[in-house]
Amino acid sequence: MHTHLNRDRRVALAALKKAGMNQSRIAKELGVHRSTISRELLRNAQKNGRYHSICADRLARGRRKGSKRESRLLENDAGLETLVEALLDPLVSPELIAHELGISHETIYAWISRSRRDLLPRLPQRGKKRRRYGLKRSKKQGWTRQVRCIGERPEAGENWEGDTVKGRTRARLLAHVERRSLYTVADLMPNGTADSVHAVLKKHQKISGTVTYDRGSEFALWQMIERDTGAAIYFADPHHPWQRGKNENTNGRLRRMYPKRFDFGTIRQRDLDAVVSLMNHTKRKSLSWRTPCSLFRGECCDSD
Repeated sequence: MHTHLNRDRRVALAALKKAGMNQSRIAKELGVHRSTISRELLRNAQKNGRYHSICADRLARGRRKGSKRESRLLENDAGLETLVEALLDPLVSPELIAHELGISHETIYAWISRSRRDLLPRLPQRGKKRRRYGLKRSKKQGWTRQVRCIGERPEAGENWEGDTVKGRTRARLLAHVERRSLYTVADLMPNGTADSVHAVLKKHQKISGTVTYDRGSEFALWQMIERDTGAAIYFADPHHPWQRGKNENTNGRLRRMYPKRFDFGTIRQRDLDAVVSLMNHTKRKSLSWRTPCSLFRGECCDSD
């Protein structure tokens, strides 16, 4: 197996060669085989025979970058490249596209990073890194003293998680996801008050079983929500968003279409319904490549 010199070793090679050492002595000093030194000088020396570490490193990196060009799948298959580009959507992950086309999702990510960075906005996270949240001290709220904690929640039956999604103006989304099927429902609200949340839920037909919220003041009328929906309301511990992981992930998926600072007052409920319908009819890896809709109350079947 050949040894590849890094930049530091190239700097050392240039210095030792300038000092007049022969290739065998240089190889011994650097701890490599003398043929490695011979290949390095043959490939990366300048036309006049001189060896400069910076130029040599630049040549080597350029050669390595192009060494796999002929074996790259998407760059060498125009039809497949066009198909992947057409399928890319913030609500359709590269993992799903790769599963459907029988390729690796890493191939898609590498292709975008290497050759098509203009497609980054069409990735689920738009190429951004996830933020990490730390623990904070909880504030005492009077209305939360009598709530049911998440530790008391039964696992049998339907279990929903819910939260609001903020925008640039007062208008918000109220999103719920059923934990087993990942089936999602979302509603527009004029604002984020407890009255607005209650007004939406008291006429909702799909929410039943249990619902888990965070301790935001918009859910302060939880007892009225229980009365009007028949669902049992539970609350996660303060500043523990991972206890509602399905909901946090779903909100992230909604953010792919409605990024932060989006004005929810500019869309109608039917526009939101179309987005949610696509989410519910998109196959998910965590569901063994089935759709949320096919698993939720048997409402529909997967299509081939």
